[in-house]
Amino acid sequence: MGGPKAEVAVGHVPMLDRALAAVREVVDHVVVVSSRPLAACGAPVIPDRIEGAGPLGGLDAALRHARSRGLGGVLLVACDLPLLTPGVLRGVAGALGGRTAVAPERRGGGVEPLCAAYRVGALDAVGRRLGGTERSMQGLFRELGGVALSVEGLDVGEALFNVNTPEERERAEAALSRRGEP
Repeated sequence: MGGPKAEVAVGHVPMLDRALAAVREVVDHVVVVSSRPLAACGAPVIPDRIEGAGPLGGLDAALRHARSRGLGGVLLVACDLPLLTPGVLRGVAGALGGRTAVAPERRGGGVEPLCAAYRVGALDAVGRRLGGTERSMQGLFRELGGVALSVEGLDVGEALFNVNTPEERERAEAALSRRGEP
């Protein structure tokens, strides 16, 4: 993408800003986990505790931060889901209840573990994975007995579309245009 994806604009708005706007409509305490310095995003930025650990390291940092603030869990959202809606996030957050992890199903199989809610109790499993070689978020979700949420029940539509290439960025911009959004 030519640089950090968080700063890549989709429809003239950086993907991080789009993610933050959606999350802020659902939860009160919002932080950004990043191992890189970010342009002003209007949210506290906490560093990955373990450099280079990818999404699992980000989840670890977020869960530890939540625990230090006396929170029961986190709503984890990747910045490269620019079509994500507050409605989908409300559905995910609302489904957590007493579960350890919930995430929407992906069309074609599996779940989207980077648009998911996790309880602080997941920290032990996250720590074991960080200490080993298996760092798959899908594997962690299965280990936690995570619950897959029906995409029909969440009205996901294109919300889980992930942007990793310039072509995918163009597809996301076309989808935003169809929705009448900038």
